[in-house]
Amino acid sequence: MEQLATTGSIRFDENSGGRIPLGDVESDIVRDAISYWQDLRGSRRFPRRDEIQPRDIRGLLRHICLLKVVDGGADYEYRVIGDAHVIAYGFSMQGKRLSEFDQYSPGHHGSVLKRLYDRVVRKGEPYALRGWIERSESQRRYIYSESLFAPLGDGTDVDHVFNVSVYVPRDMRN
Repeated sequence: MEQLATTGSIRFDENSGGRIPLGDVESDIVRDAISYWQDLRGSRRFPRRDEIQPRDIRGLLRHICLLKVVDGGADYEYRVIGDAHVIAYGFSMQGKRLSEFDQYSPGHHGSVLKRLYDRVVRKGEPYALRGWIERSESQRRYIYSESLFAPLGDGTDVDHVFNVSVYVPRDMRN
């Protein structure tokens, strides 16, 4: 995957994608993440954070974003960030909070991500998302993405969000 430019804001193109059924996911990587999460969950609502083992998901690690829920969803802390996310967004969020996101990526993107994470915390169930992210208005560079957002926690409360995403850069100047 090519290195993307880091100038300009990132925003989702809300007219070109959205939530999709888990069974409609096309990416092998995201499908593997869904299977892994479902296997860990078993008959429970969702698995615990400590059940996620890097050795079990070596092929997914570069695509993972693991977030800790702060104050019931008032904020989110980026605990684990795979390099696919770093390349797509142009910076590493590792150790940062979502509330700091706009300092690194000006615009409204932080609020869009908050809504995505909040849904997982509120509903306590996984969902998949597909769509286009505009990387820079001036360069008309887009990234096609497909993602899993899934809850982790004690079975009642969600304390982490498990995200696995694939990104495919496209130049849309034509």
